[in-house]
Amino acid sequence: MPCQTPKQTNARAVTAEIYMKKVQLTIAAAQVLRGVIDQGHSLARAVEDLGDSFNGNLSELKEITFGGCRFYIYLDGLISELLHKPIKEKDRIVHFLLVSAIYRIEFMRAPDYAVVNESVSALEKTNQSWAKNLANGVLRNFLRNKPEIIGLLNKAHVQDAFPKHLHERITSDWPEHAQAIFRASNKKPPLTLRINQKTTTRSLYEETLKGQGMDYALTQDSDIGVTLSNPVSVERIPGFTDGRVSVQDESAQIIASAVALSSGQRVLDGCAAPGGKTCLMLESQPDLASLVAIDLPRRITAIEQNLARLKLNAMVIPADLLDTAAWWDGQRFDRIVLDAPCSGSGVICRHPDIKHRRRPSDIEKFAEQQLAMINSVWPLLKPGGKLVYITCSIFKAENDHVIEKFIKDKEDFELQSLNEIFGVESSFGRQRLPGVHSGDGFYYCVINKTPGNKTPGTHS
Repeated sequence: MPCQTPKQTNARAVTAEIYMKKVQLTIAAAQVLRGVIDQGHSLARAVEDLGDSFNGNLSELKEITFGGCRFYIYLDGLISELLHKPIKEKDRIVHFLLVSAIYRIEFMRAPDYAVVNESVSALEKTNQSWAKNLANGVLRNFLRNKPEIIGLLNKAHVQDAFPKHLHERITSDWPEHAQAIFRASNKKPPLTLRINQKTTTRSLYEETLKGQGMDYALTQDSDIGVTLSNPVSVERIPGFTDGRVSVQDESAQIIASAVALSSGQRVLDGCAAPGGKTCLMLESQPDLASLVAIDLPRRITAIEQNLARLKLNAMVIPADLLDTAAWWDGQRFDRIVLDAPCSGSGVICRHPDIKHRRRPSDIEKFAEQQLAMINSVWPLLKPGGKLVYITCSIFKAENDHVIEKFIKDKEDFELQSLNEIFGVESSFGRQRLPGVHSGDGFYYCVINKTPGNKTPGTHS
């Protein structure tokens, strides 16, 4: 056998190193997916924790884990058809290695032979050598009989890659739009930017993007937004560091139209983190008398960082919004924005682990908390003021049903009509839906506080 040259030896060593990195990436992706699906871990946090280990491969790790999580119900359905019996709980890493492998084959168009080989090697590295023949057989069976295997998935929620309880709720709440919602929720999210009106204009920022050869589209319903055709990290966004733009979805940008700010007003932003709406309001109306931003102590840092980057000022208070006695100074507000904690069902495309972390009972718990929050801040609003209730949920239980309960026994209110840019008209507000409107799913309801008695249900 002829001797290898140093160059050939080095080439083989580099190839082996690349292969092992792929195997390690495969293992890491399976471990992340297992943590999210089986143990309820945060997907974003799990990937972030592994960031330093993968350097240049982090984007691929994100692709596999976010995609595997996004389509897990579908992929799990395929694996169920390919296996004679489920894999035991103690060996679930094998299951998630199969999930990541089939995702790479089906959605990333990775070379079939490479995926199979890397998955089998990953089993050796995770002390699951017993499953090598199993995994090899399952993956090759899928490759040989893909159309037939896919055709066996006859349950709607599996085909749409949604847990059954979320699928049923969406279909019940929005029967005409359900398929559009499922499709949009399973897509990668866009990267949309908000122009800082204090420092530039959208037309000037367009010139910046053109000068750097970056493709973009103007947002449809917000006149201060652009969406990048090819998402990049924040460090590569022109003007981000110096505060000319911020990352914010189009559905959140239109809040300024709902709040209708004027100079000299006193504003409360309840549940303000990470501070996107706080900063937007300060940018759109720099002459406010004051803006108070409240959130829990562990969430305050993000608000302060955004304010500092944009060179804006607000009174940031670390507190529980419900405990008004602990933080309110007794002066009523002209405007209150309540972006209430919710199921996040309108932002599943950004956080696909929501599909797996939410339980049927969670929705009612969120609704109870939302109602408590509105009741808590309503006395803090001046007569003649506006309360803007927002969620990033598409569930009526967290939106219209909450408002219905809130206004049931009240007379000092009127519901304000909102125009079509805010979405589909509902009983008490407007609902933006993924796939139907551009941007995330958002609910808006504006409640005016009247000086005197009003009949419940009156619209202005």
